[in-house]
Amino acid sequence: MPTDPVPTHPTPTGSVPTDTAPTDPAMSVGESGEDAVLSVILEELGDLRSAATDLAALTLAPGDDAAVLELTDDGAPARIVLTTDTLSQDQDFRPSWWAQQDQGAAMGRAVGLKAAAQNLSDLNAMAATPVALLVSLTLPESTALDWVRGFYRGLAEAVRREGAEHCRIAGGDLGSGPGVSVTLTAVGRLPAGRAPLVRTGARPGDQLAVSGPLGAAGAGLALLEAGHPCDSAELARLRDAQIAPAPQLTTGAQALAAGATAGMDLSDGLLRDAGRIARASAVRVRLDEDALNHQAAALLPAAAALGLTPAEARAQTLRWVAAGGEDYELLASFPAEAALPEGFLKVGEILEPGSDADGAREVVLTGAIDDQGWDSLRRR
Repeated sequence: MPTDPVPTHPTPTGSVPTDTAPTDPAMSVGESGEDAVLSVILEELGDLRSAATDLAALTLAPGDDAAVLELTDDGAPARIVLTTDTLSQDQDFRPSWWAQQDQGAAMGRAVGLKAAAQNLSDLNAMAATPVALLVSLTLPESTALDWVRGFYRGLAEAVRREGAEHCRIAGGDLGSGPGVSVTLTAVGRLPAGRAPLVRTGARPGDQLAVSGPLGAAGAGLALLEAGHPCDSAELARLRDAQIAPAPQLTTGAQALAAGATAGMDLSDGLLRDAGRIARASAVRVRLDEDALNHQAAALLPAAAALGLTPAEARAQTLRWVAAGGEDYELLASFPAEAALPEGFLKVGEILEPGSDADGAREVVLTGAIDDQGWDSLRRR
């Protein structure tokens, strides 16, 4: 299906049939058909169907094979930043994480929020401003229409947040399959005079920092997999960090303004992603175990809820911080003398490169961690 399933500006007569099937939320997408699904999508997008923002305009009405995005002139050649990510049922989320009565709109909203978070966080890590999303959605025929409504509600909520307010949902594709699969492609732009924030450039002596506390999503995942009800505000916060993340989307530009020398989206765990900066910049990283343990202390309620002993809790909470993944924070290096942007937390420093002959590790952490972070293809 071409990009017209998710138009972002007023739909011309005939683009969506006027005899669309009723959109009873209890009906499945297989029972309702494509036109009813499109009707739900258009209704949920609301004002996000507006064609233009200050940074970009969708200049081709829906109904063609692709969208046309025109960027406003800011005095320099337009530079486009592109990223794509996929969420798959039972790999990235499980329906069993929600109660039966919440597997419609509530689950759909959470999946929409997480799909947007993955992509928007990548753009933020490059210091780019999001301007458009393309959505490819594969659904089993039994999927409730209410799930679709919730999914687009989550997407709409995500792009109304600070840092994404210029983003529009420019099109997409609908298909059927045995499980839910969501692929988003995000389009961003770099304003005139701004270089992208990239993984190369970290220098020995730099400080290494993150844009916010780590480990909440990892702790939330452990609670969900254990079937814990998360019946306190603190545990619900950790659960939501996993199922419906809300990343900060202005930290990339803030880091550049503060003199960041390198940076990347922190989604696969601090150990793994710090290693990527180390390899890209040809340096080593030393992580500060005291700083990580300080962050880990905030996760002790999750360890207690899982029945861990004090010794087990100390080890597990450090593991969530260092290797839990899906934090969607920014990991960045800064000159030693630089003042970190508000909210950033120092977690280590950049070292001179070692040699293979010396057995030097790319990432040095005194505490033993038996998990190196998230690997999407690793057998679990």
